[in-house]
Amino acid sequence: MPLSSYSTQFERHANALTAAERAPRSVQFARFLDSGFPSRDEEHWHYTDLTALSDRSFEPEGQTAEALPQPLLDDADALVYLNGRLLSERGAADWHSDAAELPPPSRGVDALNAAFATGGLRLRLSQGERLTRPLQVVLISRSDAQPTMSHQRHVIELGDQAEATVLLDFVGDGGERLATHFFELRLGRGARLNLYRIQNEAAGGTLVARIDAKLSRDAKLNAVTVDLGAGLARHDLDINLAEAGAEADVAGLYAAQAGAHIDNLVRVVHSAAHCRSRMNVRGLVDERTKAIFNGKVLVQPGAQKTDSEQRIANLLLSRKAEVNAKPDLEIYADDVKCAHGATVGQLDQVALSYLRSRGIPKDVARGLLLRAFAIEILDRFDWPALRARVEANLHLPSELTTDFEP
Repeated sequence: MPLSSYSTQFERHANALTAAERAPRSVQFARFLDSGFPSRDEEHWHYTDLTALSDRSFEPEGQTAEALPQPLLDDADALVYLNGRLLSERGAADWHSDAAELPPPSRGVDALNAAFATGGLRLRLSQGERLTRPLQVVLISRSDAQPTMSHQRHVIELGDQAEATVLLDFVGDGGERLATHFFELRLGRGARLNLYRIQNEAAGGTLVARIDAKLSRDAKLNAVTVDLGAGLARHDLDINLAEAGAEADVAGLYAAQAGAHIDNLVRVVHSAAHCRSRMNVRGLVDERTKAIFNGKVLVQPGAQKTDSEQRIANLLLSRKAEVNAKPDLEIYADDVKCAHGATVGQLDQVALSYLRSRGIPKDVARGLLLRAFAIEILDRFDWPALRARVEANLHLPSELTTDFEP
């Protein structure tokens, strides 16, 4: 029976909760049973079908080896989670909570997450407070012999004029696993958040992450997202520019490994006048990789003087690669400046031939062209150590080392 294994696991989970904790989670789980996993019949899931998970059996919070998959960045504080459990912390003792803050009753994966969710990041800064060092939040999903699942909820709340830099570092390895993460972001007046999201899920993993951001007057969100992994990853970024002067700047790069399925949905709602949003996304889509990017901007009635722009560009690097890119504008105000566009192309063979004619080996020449395509996104990294790590994972040359005649 579909979803029966989830019912069994929820009964075990609920028995360990107090009555007060159990009631709202039971409501959420009932909503999940009613709606199930999303399928292609749902508008925003047209290219990603999760219904195959209905018959799977996952063990919550499976016990696995606790080794870190990669070193932590030296210039940051850190929280490290393994299958939903806090594994280690560095200079961030006050930024974790064991209790999950549940949303109103929802459906689908949202409801599944709320029913099982453990605590996670709880970063709350008071008025004018600034983090002196970036915060790296490593979220590891790992399985050994038994398929595992983990579900977490996180909160980032910046008071008026507060500032922070945060990295959400998703990593997966091992066998079959399911991980869901939901983030609530609230930015006070004049607050500034530099948010980096790096996804490096391995084959066999399914990752669903959603960030729900609400910006007050003159707040600014700078978000840079990078997808590098080989599993199935779905990421929703919902941004509400709720008050005048709010700004959102989203830059994205997906360069996943062969066999990956990467689905990004970014929605920006202009709810107030004099708000600004930018969306600049680049995709390097290679063999047997499927990439989806849907960018939507909604301008509400009364949101005059909106300034919005979307740019989505993709390179298909193999005949077996697939990309679906869709910019979308929905405007209900008459004094706005909005633009959008999407392109899908292939590597410029003329430019490649020119570089080779100057004595540059084919692999180096190809890497230089790919780097030139991605550099606009890489230049958005104001965190040098993080940029160096991303560039190393992309395997693109940082400079030309071959001598040639001009």
